[in-house]
Amino acid sequence: MSEAEHTEYVPKGGKQEETSMNIESTDEKLPADESVSDTEEPPPTNYKPQTLEMEVHAHELHKAPGHGWKHYFFEFLMLFLAVTLGFFVENMRERIVESHRENEFIHSFSEDLKKDITQLDTRIKQRETQRSQMDSLTEMLSSPDPDQYGSQIYYFSRYLPRPYRFFSNDATMQQLKNAGNLRLIRKQAVVDTILAYDQKQLFMNYIQEREESLVQRIFDHLNILFDTRVFDQMILNDIEFARPPGNPPLKTKDKTAILGFISDIHYLKTVNTALIGNFTRQLERAKTTLAFIQKEYQLE
Repeated sequence: MSEAEHTEYVPKGGKQEETSMNIESTDEKLPADESVSDTEEPPPTNYKPQTLEMEVHAHELHKAPGHGWKHYFFEFLMLFLAVTLGFFVENMRERIVESHRENEFIHSFSEDLKKDITQLDTRIKQRETQRSQMDSLTEMLSSPDPDQYGSQIYYFSRYLPRPYRFFSNDATMQQLKNAGNLRLIRKQAVVDTILAYDQKQLFMNYIQEREESLVQRIFDHLNILFDTRVFDQMILNDIEFARPPGNPPLKTKDKTAILGFISDIHYLKTVNTALIGNFTRQLERAKTTLAFIQKEYQLE
């Protein structure tokens, strides 16, 4: 045994350790900057990086037993079913949304029809009263002395340039036509009925526009024949008029001026009578359209 080494004796039951007592140990002679890892044991021979294991696992799954053209067909089938089901669900969702919007439009249009019915009924009565006043006015102006009917002539004449126009509640109709929402109405018979109602309304609007030109001519006659100070005394609240007291006279007894006034009253009465007929037919059309829609969509 060399002098550089010394072996200690370990009692029985323990274990024997050899402690190197070499004073000139090679570890002490290593440079300070040498890596300690050089002394570590190398990795096992069966070590594989984690990335490699994942790639091998995916590759093995892809080549699992029983796969082949059936496997690819199954994958294609599952993909096809997923896409088809997604399309079907989206299409169903769109149909539900459009059905809901259709019901909203139908309900709104029904409410518009109810308002039209009320307004048409009122306008017909007002125009019938005005037609009766035109007949009386023509008769009184044609008399030898119109001034004896001065109070009635002033009263009826002041209401002449006030046409009782019908303004259809067409907010829903405009949305259906202008925004392309008419396609939401799936029942073609309902679409045809709605469009027919709207077409008649457009014709009535044309007649009412022509009536406005006659109204302007009536104003010209009023300025010639009547004392506007009397008109001013007739004003009530809400732009209504009261009969003037006594029998205020006309400003002129000129026969030509009076006959010209009577002529334009006739033309105005003709248009008024035509509109009464159109309003009456539109009123019946509104009622039948409303009843038809309520039946088709089971509305109250």
